[in-house]
Amino acid sequence: MHRTVALFSLGGAPGVTCAAMALAAVWPGGAGAVLVEADASGGDVATWRRLQPAPGLTGLAAAARHGGASADLAAHTQTLPGGLAVCHAPVTADRAEGAVRLVAQNPGVLASADGAAVVLDLGRLTPGAPASALAARADEALLLVSDSLAQLRRAKEASEALVRSLPSLRTVVVGGSGSVREIEGALGPGVWGRLPADERSAAFLRGETNPRKPHHRPLLKAAARLAGDLADGADRAPAPVPGTPPPAPEPTGVHT
Repeated sequence: MHRTVALFSLGGAPGVTCAAMALAAVWPGGAGAVLVEADASGGDVATWRRLQPAPGLTGLAAAARHGGASADLAAHTQTLPGGLAVCHAPVTADRAEGAVRLVAQNPGVLASADGAAVVLDLGRLTPGAPASALAARADEALLLVSDSLAQLRRAKEASEALVRSLPSLRTVVVGGSGSVREIEGALGPGVWGRLPADERSAAFLRGETNPRKPHHRPLLKAAARLAGDLADGADRAPAPVPGTPPPAPEPTGVHT
């Protein structure tokens, strides 16, 4: 089934783009997933992977400007070595913000004709930003937060407003090694689990290295478990309302 998953942070650079790339690269099923870099502050993928300016988000935004009736998401992607289809954002904020705004106003252009899932890299989400509308329309919204006191406190303080606008919200903790149950008790949104801090996987995703068996790396393995949970959507409880007792952790295989 076609699904749209939005990843974002509230700040602190927890590695949203690398996480989104990993999630899209290991998405289960024959159709796989398309990565759409919809970061209004400017994209990284084109620079990392030395992509041509087009096709990409700028062309998709142009299709959105004309109503998007005949838009084909696949026509606005480039394929990375290994097969991941990417619709990358312009590298500068002035161009990226306008493109994201047009796509957010015409989200139908994100429909994948072949049934592939769409993984949205929204970067840092700010109130009222165009990407907020994309997050609200996604089937799944994932808040990535670093395992640091400052970032966890920020997520806690934002949880009530986030859950109101993103009822499908789940939190993914990046790095750290403590008990996810403790973090789940401290935060409003339900916590899925952890993505490990894995610089070798990040370097692979950026195109800097080519390790043997990259899918055996910790980040890619954890991303595969997350993708499996999101793809089937089975037995997922809704995000709790802030102030209510947190649910028990989900059996994703990454809780500690």
